[in-house]
Amino acid sequence: MLAAPLVSQESVVGVVIVNSYETGHFTPERISLVLGIINGLGSLLENARLEDEGKRTEERMNETARLASIGELAAGVAHEINNPLTSVLGYSEMLMRSDIPEQFRKDVETISVEAQRAAKIVKNLLFFARKSGTEKQYTDPNGIVNRALEMKSYDFKVNNISVTSQLSPEIPKTMIDEHQLVQVFLNILTNAEQVMQKFEGKGQIDFYTTASNDAIEITIRDHGPGMPPDELSRIFEPFFTTKEVGQGTGLGLSISYGIIKEHGGDIRAESVEGEGTSFYITLPVVVPEEANGNLATTSLDIDRTTKHLLVVDDEPHIRDLLRKYLEMERYMVDLAADGQEAWRKLANMDYNCVILDLKMPGMSGPELYQRMQSISESLASKVVFISGDTVSPDTREFVSQTGNSLLTKPFNLEEMLQAVQNLWDRMPVTT
Repeated sequence: MLAAPLVSQESVVGVVIVNSYETGHFTPERISLVLGIINGLGSLLENARLEDEGKRTEERMNETARLASIGELAAGVAHEINNPLTSVLGYSEMLMRSDIPEQFRKDVETISVEAQRAAKIVKNLLFFARKSGTEKQYTDPNGIVNRALEMKSYDFKVNNISVTSQLSPEIPKTMIDEHQLVQVFLNILTNAEQVMQKFEGKGQIDFYTTASNDAIEITIRDHGPGMPPDELSRIFEPFFTTKEVGQGTGLGLSISYGIIKEHGGDIRAESVEGEGTSFYITLPVVVPEEANGNLATTSLDIDRTTKHLLVVDDEPHIRDLLRKYLEMERYMVDLAADGQEAWRKLANMDYNCVILDLKMPGMSGPELYQRMQSISESLASKVVFISGDTVSPDTREFVSQTGNSLLTKPFNLEEMLQAVQNLWDRMPVTT
């Protein structure tokens, strides 16, 4: 009998045993031949491993490139869609506030609802593009779980779905973007609700939170039909859905995956057909850094008896919309189609507020703001930024440093008016 180690990548992965019933069979020459064959087997195993690893690496690279291209497409399309959506939502809002015949009011409401639906789809695409950044706060995850369950409570009641929640009181606070984490929970809960309603007409969802080893563990388990392995392996892929056309975009779980990863956590799923599906979420416990203090609000030496605003946006329909609405609210409004025109008007007129689009041809919003800041801190503090593009972390950091507000298109007119009013409330009365 001859025994020799099987070596691959300088590690012993097994033992090869060669036996012979013939006495004196293993001559030095035969031993050398057998050892050569065994070494060759090790090389073959190593080559197979490297080939398999290479294929997996190539697949990951191709998938990464595919997802990146989809993300870039989503980010590029967002700006072009959000601008007209802002006009549609704004004008429908103005029409509903006006004295229109009742038979037309319902039609206008439908226009508004459908535009809002389109806006939500665009926002989901932007989440997938991973360019909006996060706004994390030191928050109790149990509170976020309860908020998500409260938002779904009516739907669960109507659809005969019961919920059991066991939330550990030992769960520590951590740095979380509350809105994004609520979205994760809602995506999972809504999917569970739909499958249980479709296949059973009733159902059960279990929600657990635990803490261990500086991590928070969240489990969401439904007692639905489960899913086959081929579906389970694809649930985090963007645009993958088993729902009928028009019933879902296939982005919910992909977005959820990205949100959890952005938080430094992990999300996985297990499913057994006929028993249900479980999602396991792990979040790290992150303590906030020392506060750097809030940006000081610049005192504005402005006469509040006049309300004179400048709207700067390269989209003519949005300029006209904001002018009409703000004039209805008794503001004086000037318009500028780009940064250069706005700069000329700022040189000749003192405005109480500047509504400034971030992305414009020629002189961009940030460039115009920096010019305003170089002339007067007071002038620069009068800005409300608006954007129909994806808001990158750098842009969000820029806006945060200015201390000014940012509205992302499509926004409703009340939001815009509130941002202007908040700025207005900061202005001291000049006597």
